[in-house]
Amino acid sequence: MVKVSIVVPVYNTGDYLIKCLDSIVNQTLDNYEVIITNDGSTDHSPDIINKYAQNYPDLIKVINQENQGLSAARNNALKLAQGKYYAFVDSDDWVDLDMYEVMYNEAEENNQDIVICDMVDHFVDHEIYHQSSTFESKYTVTPSACNKMFRAEFVGDSRFPLGLWYEDFSFTTKLLFQTEKIGTIHRGMYHCHNREVSIMNNENSEKNLDMITVLDDLKDFLISKNLWNDLAYVHNYFIVDHVLITTINRITLHNNKEKNNVIRKFRDYAKSNQVNINKAKSDFNIPSKRILVAKLNYLGFNSLSKLILDIAKKIK
Repeated sequence: MVKVSIVVPVYNTGDYLIKCLDSIVNQTLDNYEVIITNDGSTDHSPDIINKYAQNYPDLIKVINQENQGLSAARNNALKLAQGKYYAFVDSDDWVDLDMYEVMYNEAEENNQDIVICDMVDHFVDHEIYHQSSTFESKYTVTPSACNKMFRAEFVGDSRFPLGLWYEDFSFTTKLLFQTEKIGTIHRGMYHCHNREVSIMNNENSEKNLDMITVLDDLKDFLISKNLWNDLAYVHNYFIVDHVLITTINRITLHNNKEKNNVIRKFRDYAKSNQVNINKAKSDFNIPSKRILVAKLNYLGFNSLSKLILDIAKKIK
């Protein structure tokens, strides 16, 4: 049986793709497969993909499709995946050469459904190390699918939602809800190349409202699994952390006419769900500074909360 299926969705990342694929085809793990989905690229990415497929015919499978987005590219690759475990790599990122051997061994030796490693963000002039594998609660784990490996049998028919931002948050969180078998590797083995066109840097304010769609779907999921009574407090935390803090802060930096209306919709969403900021603080030990930001954003003083964060950053 194939040990790991590594899924690589590609859309116009030709300038970064060689570094990505080199790190994948040279893994120290034996008996794995790489499934590359060319999601309608219009740059030189297809040429690079074809070259690697020719050079590694026993390792690489290629799917060519019209542009359908990241989720569809991953989901279509999973239809072909034969690995005991699934892994995902964005095509402008790269991984340590022993990443999947280390993660596979952890999963096998300790019967894990999910294995998580640390991540490193690479900017033009600096790096940021994220201790993603260190957490008090699994619900505070970074939702990225890329620094994780998932047991295929455990994933089952779970898939990434189509057409939405925050697809990783949806996919990963639903799986985290359902297992305590989570292994950790305290090494920065997944490397993110930070580009200005990423979702986190995108100024499309209205598209951020996909977060509400994802949160509503997570609530429906919990209800369908009879988990709502036990885990409603987690949903409350998600609204505080992902809506009142992270997303509103990001949109506050935007420079477009839609941003104030989008921020208002997020505040209305928090109010309609009767968000309890103090409960989230006690449940998840959220730092007081972030709680202050959440409360200011909830009341509509997001410009003030941004100022506080800017001052704190300069002091630090």
